[in-house]
Amino acid sequence: MELIQAINERRSIRGFKTDPVPQNVLRQVLKLAVRSVSANNAQPWEFAVATGDVLDALRRSNQAALQEKQAEDYAGASLRGVYLDRSKALGKQLFSAMDIARDDRKSRSWWLARGFSFFDAPVLILLYMDKSLDETAFRFDMGCVTQNICLAAMEYGLGTCVEEQAITYQNGIREELHFPESKQLVCGIAIGYPDWTFPANNVVSTREAVDNITKWYGF
Repeated sequence: MELIQAINERRSIRGFKTDPVPQNVLRQVLKLAVRSVSANNAQPWEFAVATGDVLDALRRSNQAALQEKQAEDYAGASLRGVYLDRSKALGKQLFSAMDIARDDRKSRSWWLARGFSFFDAPVLILLYMDKSLDETAFRFDMGCVTQNICLAAMEYGLGTCVEEQAITYQNGIREELHFPESKQLVCGIAIGYPDWTFPANNVVSTREAVDNITKWYGF
């Protein structure tokens, strides 16, 4: 797949086929991804890739934490103003595609729970880095390698969804994966073969026009 095509066609996939993803394919995706931009070539990223029974255990842990309303180990930044407006616009697109009404609490709860089950993807990639690294500086690198994973996956017919929900409840992750306290989870990526019959997969989020967010100097 050509790079420009991949950038234009990339979208968050929230419905996957049950087909397993070969380990070698995932290894190739990661080998491409780690060619990412890295400040001072520090390469702060590390990966934990889960599938099968291990992934099912993580799903069960997340669902239990959600039902019990456990305190969150990680919460994303709150949004205001135009940033919140853009987020709400995407939510409306998704609920419309899934035919979920505003007052349909049961369906909205189901949708929320899907996120904590990694949208039933056959594989989850967890991205993490050492706690000794400066979070402000090196989260930029982590974002770059995350984008590379999402684009490289498309070369192999895979879809992805980057999720903060994946690391909201971390006790289960640390217990199931024997995850060391010296490491800091950054995000998760649900990955697998897209189910194109799943309505939400046809949603393409909008982007602000470049000229609305760019100042040009010297042109």
